[in-house]
Amino acid sequence: MLPTTDSQAELPGAGGRYPPPPILFSVDRDTCYFDGQCGMCRRSVTWLRRLDWLGRLRFADMTTAADLPVAFDVAMRGMPMQTRSGRVHVGFPAVRRALLQTPLGFLPACLLYIPGISHVGTRYYGYIARRRRRNAVCRLPTRAPSPPDAD
Repeated sequence: MLPTTDSQAELPGAGGRYPPPPILFSVDRDTCYFDGQCGMCRRSVTWLRRLDWLGRLRFADMTTAADLPVAFDVAMRGMPMQTRSGRVHVGFPAVRRALLQTPLGFLPACLLYIPGISHVGTRYYGYIARRRRRNAVCRLPTRAPSPPDAD
C-alpha cells in the first residue's frame, strides 16, 4: 500500500485513501466591451472568442452594459477593456491586451508592444475606428446574372 499524508482524504466505502479533489477556484477575467451594433466589432469579438481557449476574456455589449468603465463617447472611439486588476484600456491597447490573454495571440501581442509598432498600431486603430459604421451589414457584392448565350 502507498504511504498517505494528512492531506489525503478517506473516502467512505472505497476501502482506501485517495488524494482530495483539486480545489476549484474562479479565475478573474478581463472584460472587453464592444459595440453590439457594429458588424466589424461583432466579427472581431467572434475571432477573439475563437482564440480564447483558456476562457480568460469576458465580452459585454457596451450598448447594454451597466458597468461600462468609461464614458460612452470615449467607448465609441475604441474598444474599452477592464483588466482583472481594474485597470482600463481603450482602443489599440485593449486589443493588444486581449490578444495577450489568448494562446495563439500571445506572440503577436508581444510584438505589438515594440515602441514603433505600438505608435503605428494606435494611429491605425484610430483611423479604422473613426470610419466604422454602426447598424451596417457588411456583405459581399452580388454579381448580376450573366445573360444567356445566344449561340
